[in-house]
Amino acid sequence: MRKIITLKSFSFLYLLLIFTTKVIAGDTLSISPRLYHIDHNKNIIIISQSTNAINIRNTNTQSHISLDHTYQFDQPVRQISTDSSYKVSLADSVYTLYFTQLPIIHINTSKAIEDSPDVYAQFTMVEESGLITQSNIGVQIRGAYSQTFPKKSYELSFWNDTVGAVDRDVRLLNMREDNKWNLQAMYNEPLRINSKVANELWLDIHEVYYKALEPTAKNGISMAYVELFVNDNYRGIYALSERVDRKQLKLKKYNNGIKGELYKGVDWGGAVTFTDLPPFENTSSNWGGFEYKHPEEEVNWTNLYNFVDFVKNSSNQNFYSAYKQKFDINNAVDYYILLNFLRAGDNYGKNIYIAKYKTGDPYFYVPWDLDGVFGIDWQGNKIVVTNGILSNGFYDRLINDCSPGGFRSKLIQRWTELRASIITEDNILAKIQANQEYLSHNRVYEREEIAWNTYSVDTNHLPYLTTWLRDRLSYLDGVFSQQCAPLSAPTAKQEVELKLYPNPTSDYLTIESDALPYELSILDMRGKTVLKSNLKGAINKVDLRLIAKGMYVVTVKNSKAVQTKKLLIN
Repeated sequence: MRKIITLKSFSFLYLLLIFTTKVIAGDTLSISPRLYHIDHNKNIIIISQSTNAINIRNTNTQSHISLDHTYQFDQPVRQISTDSSYKVSLADSVYTLYFTQLPIIHINTSKAIEDSPDVYAQFTMVEESGLITQSNIGVQIRGAYSQTFPKKSYELSFWNDTVGAVDRDVRLLNMREDNKWNLQAMYNEPLRINSKVANELWLDIHEVYYKALEPTAKNGISMAYVELFVNDNYRGIYALSERVDRKQLKLKKYNNGIKGELYKGVDWGGAVTFTDLPPFENTSSNWGGFEYKHPEEEVNWTNLYNFVDFVKNSSNQNFYSAYKQKFDINNAVDYYILLNFLRAGDNYGKNIYIAKYKTGDPYFYVPWDLDGVFGIDWQGNKIVVTNGILSNGFYDRLINDCSPGGFRSKLIQRWTELRASIITEDNILAKIQANQEYLSHNRVYEREEIAWNTYSVDTNHLPYLTTWLRDRLSYLDGVFSQQCAPLSAPTAKQEVELKLYPNPTSDYLTIESDALPYELSILDMRGKTVLKSNLKGAINKVDLRLIAKGMYVVTVKNSKAVQTKKLLIN
């Protein structure tokens, strides 16, 4: 059941009892049980209430605070602020007490939360205003590589019952009304701001071409910061986010041959990068790195297969005369700009959606999982590279369209427009700093370090990001102003053929690659290289018996290309 508690729901006297912090016994603050959150293992207390509502008489200092018990401040306080933390004691235990503007989410379940299926849980979210949302949910761990991180991301399905037979739509934090939501852990984001800022910028840059027909359609997602407790265990800062799906994009439902389409790039297969055209089977929901998402009534890869075939194999004459009917050129230009000014190295095939509004309409891109951006890779490491152009097989062809109104001329024009409005150093840094300061002023980074001993806030990251952004924009100003001739800038990651088997393995790994000669690297999940070798044969057998069990990342690269796959040694 979902309960929405608002200030209009109760009488004034009842509100005073429930939502207003009071002074009792002269020197004791009393907090409503709905508003405080305690992790007794980490000795942390968080109060989700505006400090403006704290009722401390100007002439008094407070020496105690009444929560589940009465705690004593180690130093009497006169003012309460989210910028400060407070030490309080209960018997022989010392707790750190915080006030926060961020919503607090509690997920309580008697079952272990796993990759799948959903397990039943109870959801409660308390906002600074006093608004409380409660519901039954199903919860599971989400993500692929991110599941190897200690801090997990979650997918939430809101239910009207306890078994998931009846869904329930809820509106959370002024975002859309839906029955499914994501909690993004942001574990690989140094300041926990990359994804949110990148998605904000994309929504500022682009909207769907059919907006007049579907006013609520949104090409992308909104996100909001929250803090999370799971079974009263404080899990730190998260981003509550909408999802990319048919409902978000307002794609046409399946109806007598009229339908929208939606496909998600989930792996570095050749189809997602337009470098290969593998055969498809409509009995499978995966093909060439894509996962089938919509329509739900059927799985039919024919349309997308034909489009990839067109991009990869059509003649120049056919491609340049017909691509604008098959793919929305304005979307292609905007996404190419986003991809490159963020230098989103994990988002030009994998971690991207291709969608179609309805039968006969062009395809368009929808971004997703924008965490490895602004000089950070998908593992959270700094990549101090500000040159190079990210591309794929589709963009490799588009960039050579020199016709009036073609891709290159639109790119130059659009880059000039955006550099005068949205993609300015001042505007981007303002968004970055606003997000960082919001978390900092609420002492979120301090709590994140308490929740995760592997995390330490990098005080030098903001200056690094500022320098990186300035250099990246300066580089792109030169590249994107070039008149029509193939770009001189090198293409940053191209696809190579790479086969690893068996996978999982326990002793030997066979590697097939056409990128001869090449360098093989195997890294553990902390980024430590456990094996590196130069290989010259098309087929090589590598001994892994001395490597510990676990998940690894295998990279094969030569002077022109790179390919990465995950490997499980058991």
